[in-house]
Amino acid sequence: MGRPPIKFKEKNKYAITIITTTAVIVVGYLSYKLYKMVKQNKDIAAELKKATFNLRSAYVRFGKTFEQFAPFTKDFTQEEKNGFTFLGMPIDGIIFGDDKIKFVEIKTGEAQLSGKQKKIKRMIENGQVEFMEVRY
Repeated sequence: MGRPPIKFKEKNKYAITIITTTAVIVVGYLSYKLYKMVKQNKDIAAELKKATFNLRSAYVRFGKTFEQFAPFTKDFTQEEKNGFTFLGMPIDGIIFGDDKIKFVEIKTGEAQLSGKQKKIKRMIENGQVEFMEVRY
């Protein structure tokens, strides 16, 4: 046969009610604390993302500014300084020398060539360069 249902004494019912109520309060409190921690971490993550964006933006601004002055550094010969023409995008400039033309891309720090710049470099290296004269 089965076991008869457990009958709690009146004082046990109060103890179970108090334990259950306490457990609900503790779980609620811990849930609230966890919610605050998650929210704080989201706020920290948002601040970190914003700071990272601002830092990268500063690197780009520095690079764009440096591109303007790079031809005047000791890395360029006097002939290269005199023949440099700034373009900006997608290649920073061209040096028109007496016996050749050089395409120049200036990078700072750990910056890499973009996909478009790599493609242009390959086309130049493969001789896929033309001169176009337009008259009106």
